[in-house]
Amino acid sequence: MPAFKLNPHLRGLETQMPQRMKTGISGLDKILDGGFLYHNAILLKGPPGSGKTTLGIQIVYNGVIHFNEPGIIVLFEQFPQQLFRDISSYKWETENLIKEQKLTILFAQAEEVVAKDPGSDSPLLSKIHNIAVDTSAKRIVIDSISHFINIIKPKMDERELLFRFINSLKSIGLTPILTAEMESRDEKIGFEEYLADCVVMLSSEASKDKTFPMRLIEVRKTRGHNHIRGKHPYRISERGVEIFPHLLPRPYGKEVSKDVRLEKISSGIDGLDELLGGGYISGTSMIVAGMPGTFKTTVGAQFLTAGGKSDETGLLISFNESPHFLTRIMKEKGVDLESYLSSEKIKIWHFFPKDFYMDELLYLLEDELKQHDIKRVVVDGINELERGIEDPATYKDFIAAFLSLLGRNNITSLFIQKLDQFPGNAPLTSIRYASMFDGIIFLGTIEIESAVHKVVSVLKMRGGDFSSDLREISCGKDGLYVLDKFVGLSGILAGNPQGQYKKTVEEIFQPLYFVRDFIDILASSDLEEEQKGQIVNNLRTEVTKLVEKLKKHFSEEE
Repeated sequence: MPAFKLNPHLRGLETQMPQRMKTGISGLDKILDGGFLYHNAILLKGPPGSGKTTLGIQIVYNGVIHFNEPGIIVLFEQFPQQLFRDISSYKWETENLIKEQKLTILFAQAEEVVAKDPGSDSPLLSKIHNIAVDTSAKRIVIDSISHFINIIKPKMDERELLFRFINSLKSIGLTPILTAEMESRDEKIGFEEYLADCVVMLSSEASKDKTFPMRLIEVRKTRGHNHIRGKHPYRISERGVEIFPHLLPRPYGKEVSKDVRLEKISSGIDGLDELLGGGYISGTSMIVAGMPGTFKTTVGAQFLTAGGKSDETGLLISFNESPHFLTRIMKEKGVDLESYLSSEKIKIWHFFPKDFYMDELLYLLEDELKQHDIKRVVVDGINELERGIEDPATYKDFIAAFLSLLGRNNITSLFIQKLDQFPGNAPLTSIRYASMFDGIIFLGTIEIESAVHKVVSVLKMRGGDFSSDLREISCGKDGLYVLDKFVGLSGILAGNPQGQYKKTVEEIFQPLYFVRDFIDILASSDLEEEQKGQIVNNLRTEVTKLVEKLKKHFSEEE
């Protein structure tokens, strides 16, 4: 089979054309470090139903729509009506493109790949050559090479045939995109992978939930440029193939002078800023950990509304309550999320862990941070993030990538973590990923004066002064607020904390102070009998008050 000479209409194409052929699929272009190289042979390989044909056609279609590069689609053993039905399901408008000769669809038989005699051209290549000259096509997808390889006669060298076919397409000035079937996951590397310049593998693998297998794409090989290694999740939607490259943790940091104080931003909760030494440190990530019903989500919501009051945009990533239900609940607690949602000072993303990939979340978040000036992020919560990660061994890698992304963008963030039981004797070790975060706020319950109360304490805050006092936290008509510290607490780490309000203790001790003062006066002064009588009466009154307080406090009766 003779190799075609370079199309004269396309001569000089190498110098005129930009170096990278973008696919128009943002996630794939990111994995490919900008896109494919022009004139590289690209192999898309995977089992039936993995989306090879969709991806190939999408790359050609995007070339026409987004980059003004005419394209050719060559299909074997597929009826035209089936193709147009499939294309219409992706909402791709191809009819006008075909009329304008920007997109050409060629239905071929596998036998057309082979020349009738050694001295003639392949019928298929002749057709492709003529179309390329007439339309100035730049991209071509061949779906699939498995069809015509299977019909090769025994005496023919299938490797040589494919090699010459690929080179002929290149010589015409086209960038070939080839699809190939993969019979099984354990299939050996085929010779076509050696001939291609770039190999992209598509697969569908089992997941935790057997009803939702994971679609994964991997760039196995590239010539002439780098790519992000590993397997990346993708989905097939009405927009076609959507790919979500996983993010790797990257070091970040900014030089801060020793003389410059770290900026503090308000938590939005009266009293909590005092415990935090003025507020959260800007650009840090905190865990808000506690048992159910201890105001964890409310702490996050009030942090975002405080940002809204300061004209800072915030984002709540929720896996539990829907936005409508959440705003209604917060309104009952005195936190006005709704008005900030209306003004777009707060955004809410609501996901179900089964319905999306965690890499998809980070990919969407990275794009959102590029597009909008977001300062505060709340993630509710860590437990649901874990449910969406397939491999438990990668939990920490994902959290590290998440924190790295937020840190590089100087985002102050709260990650809510539900504790199934009281932390026990070592609260920090009971909170997952404690060492990875800059600070930890603990929310719990204690028993005081025969009643259960909600409490808050700052267990850790890197880089700032803070108070580790245990304070009561309560909710009023204007949201959460923090009360006085407790004294005389015992049994905290044993999971059965008990104690007294500072105010209550002061009320008990105050009469004793009066008694002490009166005794000092009696002992140190020469008083008349009438004056002594008055002091004794005052002593009796204060002692009576003290007795009544103690009886009431300890539920004692005479």
